[in-house]
Formats: sequence, structure tokens, C-alpha cells
Amino acid sequence: MNTWLTWSVIKDGLLFLLALWGAALSTFNWWQAVRKERREIKITASTVMLTYPTGHLGEPFAIIEATNIGHRAVMVKTLTFELPTGGRMYPIRTNAFPGMSDTVLPASLSDGQSAHVLMSYREIAAGLIQSNTCGTIKLTPVCVDSVGGIYKGEPWVVDPNEFLKLGTGSI
Repeated sequence: MNTWLTWSVIKDGLLFLLALWGAALSTFNWWQAVRKERREIKITASTVMLTYPTGHLGEPFAIIEATNIGHRAVMVKTLTFELPTGGRMYPIRTNAFPGMSDTVLPASLSDGQSAHVLMSYREIAAGLIQSNTCGTIKLTPVCVDSVGGIYKGEPWVVDPNEFLKLGTGSI
């Protein structure tokens, strides 16, 4: 007969497993609460173009969009592109895209809301060429919130000369 398997050993083992399960559940709940209170912004960059009823396409624009994917409201102060050197490229003019105005910054975004800024390909190319950038360069969409949090999206690989041709319609 096994003398080590007594009611006392079984009881201690079950209490240990119960305590372990409680600690794991408590840790999971703490982690969820921390994530819920964290500011989370997803930032993307893509292309938009004017389309006309005649089937012609207008000038291409880059759109930088920040979406609040967290549960906490976030105040967005800046939407721009970041250069590999760490410098920032800001839009030269606002509301340049007909029929779609830029979000007025700073803007408060609650859960699921978005803010966007548009920059024409021509302005991006002119700014890069003016700063003596040659060849391809990575532009990273960046969002800065009111407490200094920096959120970055996937970088764009850009050739300023190609963007200039696309922006003027000479391709």
C-alpha cells in the first residue's frame, strides 16, 4: 500500500494547483487592464487619386492616416513623414485634395476614429530633390500624440524622380 498518497498530500497538491491557477488568472487580468489603458494608434500611408467622370485620373496624393485602435482617447498632434536622417517632412499646403479636407490637428480620437493628412506626390518629390536626395529613400509615416508618444507605420520606398514624374503626369 502506498503510504505517501494520503489525504494530506492530495489536499496540498490540489491547493497548490488552485493557487497556481489563481496566480495565472490574476496575471492575465492585470495584463488585459494594462493593455486597455494604453494608447494605441495604427498609422498607415497609401495613395489616393482624383478620378473624373471622363475616366481620367488626377494628380496622385499620399495619405497619412492615424487610427485609434485602443480603448483610450488619444490627442493626435502631428501626422507626417520621417526621413531616414530623422528629419520630418510636413505638408506644404493644407486641404490640397479637392473634396477631402485634412483633419485639423490637434485632433482627439476616440476608439476607432481616424485622422488624415494628404501630401501631393509632386510636393514630396520637390522637397526630397531640394534637400539633395538622390536615389531611393525610405519615408516612414509618423504620428505624435499630445503626451509625446511616437507611432510609426511601415516605411515607403520612394524615388523622388519617379514621384515627380507621377505628380506632373509625365509618365
